[in-house]
Amino acid sequence: MMNSKGKNRPHTQKVKTIALSIFLAMIVWLMVMLLTDPDITTTVSNLDVRFAGEAALREKSLAVTGKDSIPPLSVVVTGKRSDLMRNMDGIYVQVDLSDINSVGEYNLTGTISIPSTRIKVERERYGDIPITIEPLTTKEIDVTVKQTGSVKDKLVQSVISDPRVTIMGAESEMEKVEGAVATVDISNMREDNIMEVSYLLTDASGALINENETLESMNSNVIVTNTVYDIASLPVTPKLTEELSKNYILKTNETTVTPTAVTVGVKDSAQGSVTAVIDKPNGGEGEYRVEGGEGVYVPPESALVKVKPEIVRKETAQIDLAVEAENVPEGTSAKVEGNVTATVTGAEGTLNADNVKASVDLEGLSKGTYLLPVNIYGDNISAEGEYTINVTIE
Repeated sequence: MMNSKGKNRPHTQKVKTIALSIFLAMIVWLMVMLLTDPDITTTVSNLDVRFAGEAALREKSLAVTGKDSIPPLSVVVTGKRSDLMRNMDGIYVQVDLSDINSVGEYNLTGTISIPSTRIKVERERYGDIPITIEPLTTKEIDVTVKQTGSVKDKLVQSVISDPRVTIMGAESEMEKVEGAVATVDISNMREDNIMEVSYLLTDASGALINENETLESMNSNVIVTNTVYDIASLPVTPKLTEELSKNYILKTNETTVTPTAVTVGVKDSAQGSVTAVIDKPNGGEGEYRVEGGEGVYVPPESALVKVKPEIVRKETAQIDLAVEAENVPEGTSAKVEGNVTATVTGAEGTLNADNVKASVDLEGLSKGTYLLPVNIYGDNISAEGEYTINVTIE
């Protein structure tokens, strides 16, 4: 009795024979093709469109747009198989822009460029090529810094030395550009350094502009200075701007700041100070910017705090003040000769003898008559000038 394995042997042999025949036929075909190098006709699709005269167009303050809207172009060519294989990527359509002198919509005729005289164009499959000519404009934009990564127990301040750059492009594309961003990786930064960083253009929402035909920059890089700081938490002191302080007083004891302290960078572990700058006389409760003193870096995440300021209008008046003697030596008495008339500044409606006080300090003095400086004080009170008075210790 014949087993199943024996039955399959002739069939298996037949399959092997067919496969070998196909393989040998392919070898023969390839050899014939290589030896005879026949003429073939084929269609080249999705041809590149290249523009001649763009430099001359820019000299006229014009730019070509609409390249992405050009419909697919193709051409039927004939030539030796080997020539087509070598030169297929070199076939393109050239469009001449040198005769254009004004903005507008144009339909231009292209010319097929063939890299070998052994290839012949049989049929072109495209019509006029539509393009748009726009004014070429320039614009100045600001480049901001974006950091990636972090450094343990450190803060890094990245500052662009010249954040204003000039870009140029077609009017419609320039309208979309509002700024640019330069990205700095601070992951391995342990020491201060300066680096040259490229930047990307952004729109009004801050999103990157990934597509453009004509946009270019006078300078594609910016110089970024990176300064490394130690991390510290410093209390926030509210204060008025110099301009506001001319006419207003901030009642610090009635003003609240949230949070009361912020995380900042300090150089060489030096303790500095930070202030919340109140720049609106009637702004009320809201967010105000934080500024650091010398050697202090305020990072973006600490740049705003909530402040509920108590601001009053300032006034100046002359007040006749009785002067009180303080720290009178034991076993003696003090006689202050008269009052002092002082020019003082304070909150509107508070400049009176009940709220403004004057005193002299007798600590460490013996019996005798002295001309002593007068200390004028009170809540949110300041004296203009210096004042003295005679005091006799008996």
